[in-house]
Amino acid sequence: TAPQNQPTNKRASFDEEEVDDSRARAVAFSRKGSNYTRSVKQLVNEGLVLQPEFNGGPGGVERKRIGKDVGVPYTQSGSRRDNMRVRSSDPDSSGGGKMSMEELMVVSDEERCNRRADMKCTFRHLSSYPDLNKMFSETAVPLEDLTWDLDCFRPDRNEQKWQINATLSMFHSLGLLKKYDLSTENLVYFLLTVKLNYNDMAFHNWLHAWSVMHASWLMISAPDVSECLTDGDKLAIMLAAVCHDLDHPGVNNDFLAKSKDPLSLTYATPILERHHLAMTMDILCDSDQRVKVTAGLGSEEHKELMSMIEEAIMATDMGVHKSICEELQVRAEKVAKAMAAGTPLKERSFSRDSREDRVFLVRSIVHTADLSGQAMPREVAYKFGAGVLTEFHHQYCKEAQLNLPLSGWMKDLDLSIGQAKSQLGFITFVVLPLWASMGTIFTSLKPQVDRVQARMEEIDFDNLENWGGYVRGLAPNPYKGRSVDGFIPEPAKDPPEDDGDEDGG
Repeated sequence: TAPQNQPTNKRASFDEEEVDDSRARAVAFSRKGSNYTRSVKQLVNEGLVLQPEFNGGPGGVERKRIGKDVGVPYTQSGSRRDNMRVRSSDPDSSGGGKMSMEELMVVSDEERCNRRADMKCTFRHLSSYPDLNKMFSETAVPLEDLTWDLDCFRPDRNEQKWQINATLSMFHSLGLLKKYDLSTENLVYFLLTVKLNYNDMAFHNWLHAWSVMHASWLMISAPDVSECLTDGDKLAIMLAAVCHDLDHPGVNNDFLAKSKDPLSLTYATPILERHHLAMTMDILCDSDQRVKVTAGLGSEEHKELMSMIEEAIMATDMGVHKSICEELQVRAEKVAKAMAAGTPLKERSFSRDSREDRVFLVRSIVHTADLSGQAMPREVAYKFGAGVLTEFHHQYCKEAQLNLPLSGWMKDLDLSIGQAKSQLGFITFVVLPLWASMGTIFTSLKPQVDRVQARMEEIDFDNLENWGGYVRGLAPNPYKGRSVDGFIPEPAKDPPEDDGDEDGG
């Protein structure tokens, strides 16, 4: 039954609850008839939609006071960051820790131990060099298998050889192999090296990177988008997309900063995006000729490519999401007016002759592709959503464990109601505005906008047990409880012998 002391404020929050029981908390958040048929504004007012916070944006962060005598623990970067990594519990997950084909994955212990020594941005190298031309081909995967309906989690698709062959097909279809004299062998070696440098995270792993590249390819292959870009732009988009989350630790920039992770002492804001970019440049500019995918470019072409890759990767920082959305909305409104006036497509869209337009379009495409999970088929969207929720939940638990300021919008993701609020808020305030503008400017993307909207409408707060996006099995935060002067109660599984509240717990 519901607790007697129900909050009178309709905009209920977990902070007002005096009980820790998961069932009681869920009951306290129940609202009869509070499905998506109600307006988003009403859902926000009732506390059923949370607006995420990115680098100081809206959403609110639950701040804990940290006493002067309470030090902030340091976490470890590089190969020693295992204690803070959020690893996937799915044995079929496509994390980047190991490759499935052992003959391509013979990495020496010395190479692993030397990785990012002294915080220099070095990367894992492949130590074996088989005849890759005999193992992979740009014609092995037909383009008909690479539509927006692709289920990249399907076992025969979530497999290294298929993914590499599919990537070769994508590059070949764009004419990039011939245009830049890019050999299959070099591209395969580059892709395998990139895959090796992704970690085994619940979401930020190789499969996410591959999916972002696939979504980028789908967008730039559409005629209305393709005509606005040069071949160099397309090459930059493909390379940036597959590299955009290299060596991601499974936590966000805010966590790295407030935990004083060594990465935060190495890079300026945004920490992660600068690290991903540094890793990308290290691989692209490595002296090993086997990973040279830019050898066929002239000096000016190479300079322009590196500039575009930097623009694209830095655009995946959620801190610039608002500015990208605002500019896209302005352009979308102009396009809508032009369409109503019957203006030809080439005159109302981005101009290929304007470098400013092309730079912004490159940034927008990679950023949109990075947020394309909910534009995929239903089951694919649910699985990508589960990975995000899992990483957020584990980060929140880690923040409590380390006595750090808590990210309030990551709270209580072990509950279906918490997950639904998080997902609905994320889609409503982050994903849909971006995709809606892109779908207005480029009509080829309209079906994906419809999919994003469908994911919103599937969230029924009166029937969350049957919601396909509900992630079961996330353990409650063992460090939950109230904090006074920076004190975090002991984990529930190991309670203190004294049940008194002398420490303010």
